[in-house]
Amino acid sequence: MAEDDPSAPLDREVLAEQSVTSAWQDLPAYDRQLLVTISASQWQVTSRSLGLVVHDLLRSAGYAGLTPKEAAALGDAAGVWIAELRLVLINAAHRALDDLDDSSYEAMLARIAWHEWAHALSVVRATQEDVFAGERLLGLAPDGVADVIRRGGYRRVEYTHELVAEIYALLMSRCRRGEHGQPPWLDDEIYDLVRRVSGWSE
Repeated sequence: MAEDDPSAPLDREVLAEQSVTSAWQDLPAYDRQLLVTISASQWQVTSRSLGLVVHDLLRSAGYAGLTPKEAAALGDAAGVWIAELRLVLINAAHRALDDLDDSSYEAMLARIAWHEWAHALSVVRATQEDVFAGERLLGLAPDGVADVIRRGGYRRVEYTHELVAEIYALLMSRCRRGEHGQPPWLDDEIYDLVRRVSGWSE
C-alpha cells in the first residue's frame, strides 16, 4: 500500500475542520471561557446547505424544523449559530470559498468562525439598550462593514449583533497578523461595545 503523501493537498472538509480548530485556539483565553460559559463552544463543519442541516438537527433534537422560507434564507449562509442547540455550523463548501487557495480558504473559515462565536456572545450578553442602538451604531461603523450589514437583509434588532460579529472577526484577523489594540478606523463606542460584550482585551 502506498504511503500518504504529506505534500498532497488536504481534503477541503479536513482543512476546514483544522482551520476552525486553529481559529478556536487563537481566541483570547477569556473569550474562549465566555463561550464555554454560555455553552457556545461547540461547532460542526458540513458540506451541505446550512438550511437543510439546521432543519435536520432541530428536528432530531425535538424542535420544530425550519419553514421552507427560513431554510432557503440559511441556504446562502456560510455560518450560523443555532441558539437552541448551542452549536456553530459552518458550510465548508459555500460558493464564496470555491476559488480560494488553501491559505485564503483557511483564513476565510477562521473569519467565519470568529464571526459566529462573537455573534453568539452578543446575542447572550448585549443589553436591550445595545440592541435598540443598532441603527445608530451602524452609522458609526466603517462604511464597508455598514454596507455589508445593510445589504444582508437583517432586521434592525439584529444590527448590533451583526456589527459586533463583523468587528470582532476583523479584530481577530488583525491580532493574527500581530496588530493589537484599537484600530484607528474604529469608533470608540463600537470598540467599547465589542470589548464589553465579547471580553476582547487584545
